[in-house]
Amino acid sequence: MKETEESLRACQQKFHLWVQERLGEVDDLRLSEFTAPGASGFSNATLFTTLSYRQHGEAITRRIVIRIAPASRDSYPVFRSYDIPLQYDVMKALGESSDVPVPRMLWKELDTAIFGEVFYVMEHIEGQIPSDNPPYPTEGFVKDASPAQREAMWWSGLEAMARLHRLDWKKAGLGFLAWPDDGRSAIDHYLAKCEQDLEWASAGREQPLLESTLEWLKRNKPVGEPEAISWGDARVGNQIFDDFKVVAIIDWEMVAIGSPEIDLGWWLFVDKVTMAGGGLGDAYVRPRLEGLPSHEESVERYGAMIGRPVRHSLYYQVFAGLRFGIVMLRLMQRLVFDGTLPAEYCPLLERNNAVTQTLAAIRGLPPPE
Repeated sequence: MKETEESLRACQQKFHLWVQERLGEVDDLRLSEFTAPGASGFSNATLFTTLSYRQHGEAITRRIVIRIAPASRDSYPVFRSYDIPLQYDVMKALGESSDVPVPRMLWKELDTAIFGEVFYVMEHIEGQIPSDNPPYPTEGFVKDASPAQREAMWWSGLEAMARLHRLDWKKAGLGFLAWPDDGRSAIDHYLAKCEQDLEWASAGREQPLLESTLEWLKRNKPVGEPEAISWGDARVGNQIFDDFKVVAIIDWEMVAIGSPEIDLGWWLFVDKVTMAGGGLGDAYVRPRLEGLPSHEESVERYGAMIGRPVRHSLYYQVFAGLRFGIVMLRLMQRLVFDGTLPAEYCPLLERNNAVTQTLAAIRGLPPPE
């Protein structure tokens, strides 16, 4: 602990000098102590601090967020690659060229001298975020809200996502997100990446449900799909709300180009997992909070939001299940590495968890064993 605290103080001193250089002629620059979300410690890739300084005689206070790439020495990263500069560039372009609500991006740094990894800095957005832990249907501002407020939150979240999907991404300066021009469609590129990710994350163990799902997706892939910016981790838990209206979309680790229905499929699939009670059985299934629209309503209205009917909702929910299932493989392996999960339980929980149970259900298959 002492070594961690000393490292944190050293990083803060370096960061103080770094910020001073970027602000230029300011006086009395002060930084509050670094904090992390949920008191999760310095290992977290997100840090908060408040800048206080004087500029041209005016006292200024700014709350900022620092996002740091996962440690390159991390033995069990969730993703094969994690592009912090890309995330910064995407949000900066969106903030400057669209009405998509994102935090104001301040700086990015490719030198690893301060935190040991690359990072970016953005302004802090005041608001509330639906909780993952504890799950928002069980505790927090969404649970305590009225049905009308929950409904407003849901539609505001989808409308913010629809703004992204209506955007001409090339005109907005986001052409750098395009897949290689090799004659393959976006979904072809996605599936090729999923195949590589699955092989990497399986750690040599067979994953029957995920492997069969990949083959099903290859056989049934849609053709002629429109292309838009795909946010990636599209869910209410990655949106900041003020009075149940979205003020920012955050967490762009999975951003790419693809059908707008990719994000809608992820949104709906994650919602099903959230309501599944962690895969602990029927007794733990969470009733849908009153006011939250149904998936059928959401699909129909989202089509109106983006100006075209949703045609492949099931396909993209299955696609979401595959991608989320691959993430779960790494999360289970990481729990073993951290000493949280006994190694003998890992193969079972890789195959049988809330994500794979939800995936099997929407494919009409027996529960995984």
